[in-house]
Amino acid sequence: MAATLRAMTPADADAVALLHATSWRSAYRGIVPDSFLDHDVFADRQTVWRERLQGPATASAFGVVAEDASGQMIGFAYVLPGHEAECGTLIDNLHVHPDHKGGGLGRRLLQAVVRELGTDSTEPLHLWVLDQNEPAKRFYARMGAEFIDPGTTPPFGGVCLPEWRCIWRDPSTLLESA
Repeated sequence: MAATLRAMTPADADAVALLHATSWRSAYRGIVPDSFLDHDVFADRQTVWRERLQGPATASAFGVVAEDASGQMIGFAYVLPGHEAECGTLIDNLHVHPDHKGGGLGRRLLQAVVRELGTDSTEPLHLWVLDQNEPAKRFYARMGAEFIDPGTTPPFGGVCLPEWRCIWRDPSTLLESA
């Protein structure tokens, strides 16, 4: 299925929150407490996304949204350029609707981020992935990420979990990924 990519806007806050919650419910079942995933995750994500997209703007932050032919949001990436001196730009969120995984949409979103940042950028690109999220780790490995800096998440859903930083020291290599 073809997807259209566009810039994220303040009006997308609730749709982003819903997709984020849907993604977490699918990917984090058995990792994050069911009580959080079944009851609190949407309200939690709605608060976050309304604040991010409708509150005072973070100067350089941007998002990319993927929509299907009917205009339904099926993926998104949210990016904080220049987030860290050493590891560069942070992809704070990258989510694809569970029904659309495996079709290349995650790759397209990563590539859209690189293009938005500028293909001549020499700043690294990174994100964090839960250690127990094996499908995501396999995807990032296929995309050429290096796994560094094992750490622990801030609390969410009442837990702190082991995670890894995935880094692309030369993000332009993502444009070569097939």
